[in-house]
Amino acid sequence: MKRLMMVFGLVAGVASGEVKVELAGLQVTANGYVPEGENEFNSLRAFNRQLGTKVGLLVTSSDKAIVKLDEEKSKVTVFSDDQETDLIKVKGRFGRKSGVFRMTSEAKDGKAIITHVESSGVPKKGTKNLTLKGGLVVSLASKSKEVRSELTVLKKGEKLVVGEDAFEVNSLGKPDWGDDPIQVELKSSVSYKDFKGFHFYDSEGNKVESNRSGSGSMGIFGKRTYTVSFNLKKKVDKIVLAVDEWSDLEVVKIPFDFTIGAGL
Repeated sequence: MKRLMMVFGLVAGVASGEVKVELAGLQVTANGYVPEGENEFNSLRAFNRQLGTKVGLLVTSSDKAIVKLDEEKSKVTVFSDDQETDLIKVKGRFGRKSGVFRMTSEAKDGKAIITHVESSGVPKKGTKNLTLKGGLVVSLASKSKEVRSELTVLKKGEKLVVGEDAFEVNSLGKPDWGDDPIQVELKSSVSYKDFKGFHFYDSEGNKVESNRSGSGSMGIFGKRTYTVSFNLKKKVDKIVLAVDEWSDLEVVKIPFDFTIGAGL
């Protein structure tokens, strides 16, 4: 997919143009209780969560759809308490990094996302406020167009080329559950989240009803591979893949600077 435009937010704080960032939640989980002879993994903690601090951020768009948050390019520059505890430097179990974005979820209407900044550290006793600064990188769009592949034999290893992107049939067969006749898993260097939607057509040009049934990703040496699975309501031997490609995609960087107390 083409990245058409990069826009940098000019307002340090909560808003940039049509995009707004605000606090959505704060959770601090202390050490809790560790039974004698047990390790930290078996500790009893509040919220059934790992030791640490988590801040939720709500990102909303007044006009365009929020296509995705780039968790890797988004950065936290300051995450600390008012006693100079640097919550970014704290590493968790197995070297888990702090001060990164995790657990991003999207609203059904595409106009909002929630993401979480996490640390394996906790504020010192007596802390009144936390400081959180950084910048979010989000993709926005409002217009899309359907782009189709050629009619292709539906079998493992075949590639469905749609515009500039290719989706390889990674697996094919009966779903593990449900009554749908076939499930197809597609593998690509781009995420399904980069598109507004996916559709399938049979050899006669009729639309094949489908539902997304799963997705995943894996990264190694700086490269990431994405998979997405669809259950088809009709068994076909040949298929056309169509994607709703965003035609006015822009990437926006939104700075934020929050002082966080108990009252959000």
